[in-house]
Amino acid sequence: MNLKLSCILVCIGLSTCRVASAGETVAVYGLIDLGLSYFSNTGTATGADKSTFRVDSGIAQSSRLGFRGSEDLGDGNAMFFNLETGFSADTGALGQNGAIFGRQAVLGIRSKRFGALSIGRQYDFMSNLGVAYAMGANSAAGSFAWGLHADAANRSILNNHIYVGDRSNNSIRYQTNDMGGFSAGLMVGLGEVAGNASAGRTVSGLAGYARGGFSMGAAFTHLRDAADRGSTRIGGFGASHVLGQVKFWGIATDVKATLTSARARTFEAGATWSLTPVIDLSGAYQYQVRNLDVGDAQALVAVLDYKLSKRSDVYLSGVYANDNGYDAYPVYGGGVQAAGGVQTALRLGLRHRF
Repeated sequence: MNLKLSCILVCIGLSTCRVASAGETVAVYGLIDLGLSYFSNTGTATGADKSTFRVDSGIAQSSRLGFRGSEDLGDGNAMFFNLETGFSADTGALGQNGAIFGRQAVLGIRSKRFGALSIGRQYDFMSNLGVAYAMGANSAAGSFAWGLHADAANRSILNNHIYVGDRSNNSIRYQTNDMGGFSAGLMVGLGEVAGNASAGRTVSGLAGYARGGFSMGAAFTHLRDAADRGSTRIGGFGASHVLGQVKFWGIATDVKATLTSARARTFEAGATWSLTPVIDLSGAYQYQVRNLDVGDAQALVAVLDYKLSKRSDVYLSGVYANDNGYDAYPVYGGGVQAAGGVQTALRLGLRHRF
């Protein structure tokens, strides 16, 4: 752990002390999110109904430290890179199971004519839908709004990947430039299993359209397991529209595990209203239905966000979740819930980007 942290500090020193040559840019960036969270119904296996207060990192957005840069190659072409590590600001621990650049490790080339090609550890295209059309990314709700998408369906087995924390190792990703409002992308993550090209492989794609205040997109991800016995198939569609000071969005996803035939369909609709230049009010309703006689689930999420500056804000968020299928349903990041399938959470947080 000390070696990993030392490497990060060395990178910071090199990035901040070097003098970039003409046509080359290097930047250090990051985000810290900390606050006080309350979770109801966090009893032990005995079923006791107890509440919990705690200091949490990364609810609105995951705390992170990153390095990115590009070099102009001329004629509208450029090399680019992005290295990003996640951490828990309340404890200082590295995220992503201790991987030093567990959030992203990407190197690529970008062309004004042909788009961008990148290689490394990077997001699949379902996460693009989450960024554009889900409450978790369109407000400071963050993890409070990712529960049904990422955690509720049988403890993440049917994760629909719109939560922007799903990444593919050993991946090659291509994305077009904007073409009259249309765009598309394709990614392949190599499983790297000798003699079996499909084992552990990820394939993901995206098609989108955006013009003015309207945007829509569709994406899919297909993941083969390491033994090449089964797969998880994910698809989704989302859209948004801006009317005056209000942005409306909606998203629908479908996830199926081929080995068990387990399936979850998740729907969300929400809006953000800019009450003033510094105050945003956001809300969303989420609903999930499953097959195999597993009960449905729903959640209500709301956030009041006050912008202290362009890079800092304070927010108050809340979520009510009710799961009729999995009694141990937790609000995402909320720990283990006692039997009953109902939980409420509140959060008062601070966020700073640098």
